[in-house]
Amino acid sequence: MLISDCSYATLHKLIYAWQLRNIATQPGIGLESPSLKEPILRQRLNLSTRLTLAIVPLVVLTAATVGYLGYRNLAALAIERTLAGLDATARSRAVELASQVGTVSADVMAFRSMIGLDELIALSSDASRLTAGGRTAAEWRARIEQRLAGEFEAKRYLVRYRLIGSSNGGREIVRVERRQNDDVRVVPDDELHGQSEYAFFEQAIRGTAGGVVVSPVELARDSGEISTPHLPVIRISAPVVAADGTPFGLIVADIGLRSAFERASEKPRKGRTVFVINDHGDYLLHPDRTREFGFEFGRPARIQDDFPGLAAAIAEGKDQTAIVEDRDGVPYGVAIDRAEGAPLSIVETVPQQVILDAIMTAWLGSTAIGGSFAVLTAILVGFVLARTMIKPLSQMTEAVAGFAEDAPLKMPVAASGEIGVLARAFDTMVQDVRAKTDAIRHEKELFDSIMTTMAECVVLIDRSGEAIYQNRANRELLAALDMRVDQWQDLYDIYTPDGSTQLSRDQWPSARVLRGETIDNYEILCRRRDSGKTVHLMGSARPLWEAAGTQTGAVVVFRDVTEMRATEHRLHQSQKLEAIGQLTGGVAHDFNNMLTVINGTAEILLDELADRPDLCSIARMIEQAAGRGADLTRQLLAFARRQPLQPRNIDVNAIVLNTQQLLKATIGEHIDVEVRLAHDVDAARVDPSLLSSALLNLAVNARDAMPNGGKLLLETTDVVLDHAYGQQNPDVQPGRYVMIAVSDTGTGISAELRDKVFEPFFTTKSAGNGTGLGLSMVYGFVKQSGGHINIYSEEGHGTTIKLYLPRADAEPAADSAADAGPSEGGSETILLVEDDELVRKFAIAQLAGLGYRTIAMCDGQAALKEAERGTAFDLLFTDVIMPGGLNGPQLADAIARIRPVRVLYTSGYTENAIVHHDRLDGEVLLLTKPYRRSDLARMVRAALGQNVHVPTGIAAASSPRASAAR
Repeated sequence: MLISDCSYATLHKLIYAWQLRNIATQPGIGLESPSLKEPILRQRLNLSTRLTLAIVPLVVLTAATVGYLGYRNLAALAIERTLAGLDATARSRAVELASQVGTVSADVMAFRSMIGLDELIALSSDASRLTAGGRTAAEWRARIEQRLAGEFEAKRYLVRYRLIGSSNGGREIVRVERRQNDDVRVVPDDELHGQSEYAFFEQAIRGTAGGVVVSPVELARDSGEISTPHLPVIRISAPVVAADGTPFGLIVADIGLRSAFERASEKPRKGRTVFVINDHGDYLLHPDRTREFGFEFGRPARIQDDFPGLAAAIAEGKDQTAIVEDRDGVPYGVAIDRAEGAPLSIVETVPQQVILDAIMTAWLGSTAIGGSFAVLTAILVGFVLARTMIKPLSQMTEAVAGFAEDAPLKMPVAASGEIGVLARAFDTMVQDVRAKTDAIRHEKELFDSIMTTMAECVVLIDRSGEAIYQNRANRELLAALDMRVDQWQDLYDIYTPDGSTQLSRDQWPSARVLRGETIDNYEILCRRRDSGKTVHLMGSARPLWEAAGTQTGAVVVFRDVTEMRATEHRLHQSQKLEAIGQLTGGVAHDFNNMLTVINGTAEILLDELADRPDLCSIARMIEQAAGRGADLTRQLLAFARRQPLQPRNIDVNAIVLNTQQLLKATIGEHIDVEVRLAHDVDAARVDPSLLSSALLNLAVNARDAMPNGGKLLLETTDVVLDHAYGQQNPDVQPGRYVMIAVSDTGTGISAELRDKVFEPFFTTKSAGNGTGLGLSMVYGFVKQSGGHINIYSEEGHGTTIKLYLPRADAEPAADSAADAGPSEGGSETILLVEDDELVRKFAIAQLAGLGYRTIAMCDGQAALKEAERGTAFDLLFTDVIMPGGLNGPQLADAIARIRPVRVLYTSGYTENAIVHHDRLDGEVLLLTKPYRRSDLARMVRAALGQNVHVPTGIAAASSPRASAAR
């Protein structure tokens, strides 16, 4: 709720307290002024200066002597610690390099048992075999290529993977490589190399069957030439053998080392240099790039040439950390560490002089710090002595300085003389000020507590429009307003509650209240220009006045009602849908009864007037009009989610393909129809006939949006709607769904119409070209099936409608042929129960025409009495919704307690009598009105062939006549 007039008065008081507290604590006000301290500090300064001049020279001399002796001991210790640090960092870099080689070595070992390799070996070894494991050699090779290509995403340092055969002279079978633009490429057959690097191939193929062979580091080559830019690589290979132990070939991985070398040399400490060398001492990484890989270009450059003292360690392959002279006799700290499992080592060096310079710098710094500390100590001693001589004055000075920082006051009130008088007066004044300050602080804390806990947003603005205060709720809702109101106005547009009428700036609440207006219960929409975020606000505003009557500013209070208005809108939509559903149900029942008679009569006329073309065309128009009326009723029931569903587990790909066949003759040759189906899409649980009808509706709408031709795309795939999507769409249950998308390249839908396309009777087509129920029928079917529908459209670019259907928990069911039963008649006796006289007469005539004997009743009570009298009949054919206290299911239950009975229901609107949770009850046969004679014949024969009805106990219990029968 918004702040009342009484709350505004309290707010005035709190604002005053808050401002007074800020004034009282400003620097330079009251007792914090330095004018009182200066005479006292001047007396203390003279005494402290004299004591300091006596003590400081002695302290400085002592500190210098101790520092020099310390330097002599630090130099030896620093060299030892620096060498240890060199070794540690070099070892760390070596371990990082070795880890890449080790990882890829393990991968190469593992890839020898990858799926498809044995099959490819078998097919390559036996040319007469076409397939292995159900796949050809090309398919297995493609699978291996895909598997190897997947490694490149996770390991950015991989350059190439190859599978090389031995029986064909070392020709590559599979090659996947990373190109210079970082794309991963599967090399086609015509680019594969023959006898690739034969010497290396021979060395690797002779390797042990259980191990890998790691090559020396060298520069990558392309068609025998060193690639540019230069890329250092290591090859890791492992032999591949057939099931019988026969050598088949090699699997080879090339690792690019340039990025690893750069990481190994990055951020060395000051003065240090990092090298990478091979087992012979050749430079692989050097600050001077011209000295790298000299052995590849005929100009070898080795580290033992620069540091002769390292020759023995390199020759023996040992690690070494020591002070070594270079070829010019300059001593260096050097650490060599081998990368285990890789033919290379990390060398890190630092000149000995750099170590000593660092020690000198540290020594000078510590000596300076120690000397400074000693001098400060001397100064402190001088001040301490001075304070003991003038203790009361010192206490007074400390008390004054502490008061400015809210420290406890310790005034020398017991002192004698002028200082005592001054101390007692100052102490009395301080106590009074602190009491007033505590009161102000309490009111400010109360103010802050109220503002922080309020759900409403509060903003105080001064006379010029600058925001001088805002509470936490406002910062969280609209971001901080540390700016003038006119600057904030540049970020937002404000609209009236309808969301379309923009308010001019002089009509904004902040502008009106600064003109002195009092505004109650205003309601606006704020839309941020950069992000488009919109919030719905409701609040009040009051001007603030001084005692003299001058306006000093204003307070604006408001709250976010966005969710409340959205909830009201959803409730309104739900109520509208429920009202349409109730209206639809009542209309559908009576209208379908009439359509049954009209449609059936037209069918009879067509048969009887076959030799009268003029009258036959009139009868056909009657039949077509009745059919359109029946379609309209079905669409209304679909939107209102009142249609009976018969869902089953279906293959959505099959439904889409069938729809594609129907569309060829429906939407015209000027539209290209394309289908993209996911091969492993899950089964969906929906009514297949209604899904087909929904897809046809969407396709027809897409056709109308492409009058000059275009492309219609139908897609299927599995999707997961997560909790984040569910929060944005509250009617969606997060989980797995089967998605069907229908996309067109038509005119698209504008943003203002996009939210209305699923409403009933809404259409953008011209009069007579649409009922406005197509998309609403699709919407109702999807929602009734437990799914979700979403539309995306851009004006001028086309529209995509996505149907998210509930995923089935089993495989698709086989198509049943039960619905396609015979349409001939019979000689059985049928108990017909129909409350509408015209429909009853029509049904009697149709059943008689099919050869059946009919016992007709107008309501359930009369039919029950007929059964109680023992009248023999073979089938109960009853309407679902009837007056008289017994509906169709209740009548069937009551008769079933007297004698076995088979039941066929008919209805134009089922309500909930035989439909529960939007599904027909199990084993229930329903003939939907309006129906044709062929439909009647087929369903009667199907009902006569089904099992007898078993009473549920619920409907029977509600019937007093059924209880009496028992």
